[in-house]
Amino acid sequence: MSAVSDVSGHCLCGAVSLAAHVKDHNVHACHCSTCRRWTSGPFLVISVADGIRFKGAENIGVYKSSEWGERAFCKICGTSLYWRMSGTDQYAISAGMLDDTSQLTLATEIFIDEKPAYYAFANDTEKMTGAEAVAAFTASDNKADTRDV
Repeated sequence: MSAVSDVSGHCLCGAVSLAAHVKDHNVHACHCSTCRRWTSGPFLVISVADGIRFKGAENIGVYKSSEWGERAFCKICGTSLYWRMSGTDQYAISAGMLDDTSQLTLATEIFIDEKPAYYAFANDTEKMTGAEAVAAFTASDNKADTRDV
């Protein structure tokens, strides 16, 4: 599905909820060591097109995890909420916090060169190395697709 659509979701305890317009229902997996340490596995996200709205924003903690990215979590329950490109409105929200996941499809894996051998996805996905993902972030005046977590 390629049309912009609306999604909603919330953290484990419900202290933070969101509504957003997403670019599509493609799930993107990041295998970088930072995402794996943060989530104990790949970080599975969908890209926000625009219009993200939060309730309970006072319960959101933000950690600047690199020069170009930050990660957010619920300060109450610890749920991983999103990755955002610093200084932009480009969000990649956690697929696991969505209320309805029935239309989601795993489409892309990034930092495939950092993926450990102990897991693998059965889906045939587009795969990008860390260098390719970083290049996509810095291309086009920092307007890269947020699938690159």
